[in-house]
Amino acid sequence: MIFSPLVAISLAILPAAVSAYPISGDTVNCRSGPGTGYDVVKTYKKGQDVSITCQATGTDVKGDTLWDKTSDGCYVTDFYVKTGSSSYVTKKCDSGSGSGGGSSGSGSSIVAAAEKEKGLPYVWGGGGCDGPSGGGFDCSGLTQYSLCHALKKKIPRTAQTQYDATSQGKRIPRAEAKEGDLIFWGENGNCKTGVAHVGIFIREGWMINAAHTGTPVREQAIWTSSGGESICPYAMRYDVHGPLDKG
Repeated sequence: MIFSPLVAISLAILPAAVSAYPISGDTVNCRSGPGTGYDVVKTYKKGQDVSITCQATGTDVKGDTLWDKTSDGCYVTDFYVKTGSSSYVTKKCDSGSGSGGGSSGSGSSIVAAAEKEKGLPYVWGGGGCDGPSGGGFDCSGLTQYSLCHALKKKIPRTAQTQYDATSQGKRIPRAEAKEGDLIFWGENGNCKTGVAHVGIFIREGWMINAAHTGTPVREQAIWTSSGGESICPYAMRYDVHGPLDKG
């Protein structure tokens, strides 16, 4: 076929086709973030084609920790997408993409570790690197466990010492918090010596935490002030490269 110069130019400026892949599961959830603990945004039927915009690590599904962000703006486990590969077929999602991101996928791993403990009861002094104790977790026991499990890094045990551990992590303005960062509350707003609660930031407006007696480990809206405790101005992002401390 002979192309005129005008036709050739028109074809040259057309956008590249976006690859679409079929869903292999019967009914597959597409979630607000890369993990099974995130809210379901929509569902896909078996055989339906989805376009992937980027990929991220998240909750393990049948041995696969890769999640695909679709053109619908939600995440579906790669286990149920026939990409023809068990690894990346497109770019990694930016740290700020979708659910708020994290550091090199570490943020989603921290959240995923906590999500697996959802439903366990709050137990004062409960939990740590080895998992729940007394049948559950308190707030800082859950955060210590999640970082130990996800990053192989032992952070201090109490909320105050986790807030103060700047030798292990980076204190950042709370407004800059991303997935996997720790956020804190102080008694009467005293975050210098009165930090009393800690949770794990998931995405804008949401965290996972072990709040208090009578509530299980759960996702909930981030609150600013309640029961005499006010949210602290800084969050903590822990160094993902340090080894697991034995002390």
